[in-house]
Amino acid sequence: MSSILDKKENNVATITITVTAEDFSKALDAAYKKNRGKFNIDGFRKGKAPRKIIENRYGEGVFFEDALDEAFPSEYEKAIEEHDLKPVNMPAMTKLDSISKEEGATFTIEVELEPEFELGEYKGIEIYSTEYEATDKDVEDELERVREQNARLVSVEDTEAKDGDTVIIDFDGYVGDEPFEGGKGENYPLVLGSNSFIPGFEDQLIGKKAGEETEVNVTFPEEYHAAELAGKDSVFKVKIHEVKAKELPELDDDFAADVSEFDTLDEYKESLKKTIKEQRENNLKGAAINTIIEEVCKNTEIDIPKCMIDRKTEDVKAQFEQQIMQSGIDPKTYYEIMKQQNEGKSEADFDALFVEQAEHDVKQDLVLNKLMEVESFDVSDEEKEAEYENFAKAYNQKVEDFKKVLDEATENYIENFIKQRKLFDFLIENAKVREEEKEEK
Repeated sequence: MSSILDKKENNVATITITVTAEDFSKALDAAYKKNRGKFNIDGFRKGKAPRKIIENRYGEGVFFEDALDEAFPSEYEKAIEEHDLKPVNMPAMTKLDSISKEEGATFTIEVELEPEFELGEYKGIEIYSTEYEATDKDVEDELERVREQNARLVSVEDTEAKDGDTVIIDFDGYVGDEPFEGGKGENYPLVLGSNSFIPGFEDQLIGKKAGEETEVNVTFPEEYHAAELAGKDSVFKVKIHEVKAKELPELDDDFAADVSEFDTLDEYKESLKKTIKEQRENNLKGAAINTIIEEVCKNTEIDIPKCMIDRKTEDVKAQFEQQIMQSGIDPKTYYEIMKQQNEGKSEADFDALFVEQAEHDVKQDLVLNKLMEVESFDVSDEEKEAEYENFAKAYNQKVEDFKKVLDEATENYIENFIKQRKLFDFLIENAKVREEEKEEK
């Protein structure tokens, strides 16, 4: 096999590939074996006629097209590797220059390539500081959140239900005088203020006591998923069996021992302070990286092949519609509801947004890959080992067991993960903290 890169322009490479007579002969033999069962030749059982007999009957070139199909994948891969090309679409054969048993085959293909471009400025971009010192209030807020998580629900007698309480209720819903499907429940625990019921429902239970019966009047939202109820007025007959209030645990050493690995509240607070600092700084670093990458994208001109945007658009739309379906709504119904709203969008409007998002995502991926290529970070064996331990811990495995099932794809993923982290650290180190922040510090 030999190949010649004829030209490379406008993200398209034109390549002439020659398959030697020896390789073409092997491809012809493979094509014959694959297709001989399709031929009926007098004097031979179906599929048993020799290749030469079939060629004499149907012509020497009867297997040429199939032989090309056999030879093409490997010859194409060799050409791509030889010329160090990065295809983004399937190749197209534009010309069959010659083909024969004696000389093999020569053909010309065109293939779309990942675009070549020069990066815009990516050093000295202004960002907000990624440093953070956790405050006492941060720790207090986190302690309150953990207390809420560990609160007990305690029945309260003769006490009015308030926001945040849980009420155990029976309910029957009606539109007019008719009950509707899904409108009935028994011993249902409802947290007041959770907004898990129809707007206005929970508010009307505030101030009620255990043992009371009441009627709740609400209107279903216009975009309600059950079309037969959308926009309808309804009444729910409700019986309150029980009112439960949250009882928060005391903030003391016992609490710290129950919710953490520490024996004292002071130790737990110190640990929380460090954790909050790490989390906030990670969030700030993430925001800084987004700022930098967005700015680099603005500074960089790329002629992106349409096929890359088309494929990404399909992915973006599929992901969006999957999220809609997880909410229990058919995408077509969702688009129709959006269209009917005063400022709603049609499916075509959404398609335009999907294309816009796809263009953004593809450009960002290209810029990130280019940055990785330009800066070319190395990864040591020690760094890999440390990351293997992190991944094993995340999967609740011993590192030795994790490494036993490592395949090449996972190894490459972890190596690229480390390189990307190094790139992000590099970009932040070479960014410029906003002057007003420096003055404040």
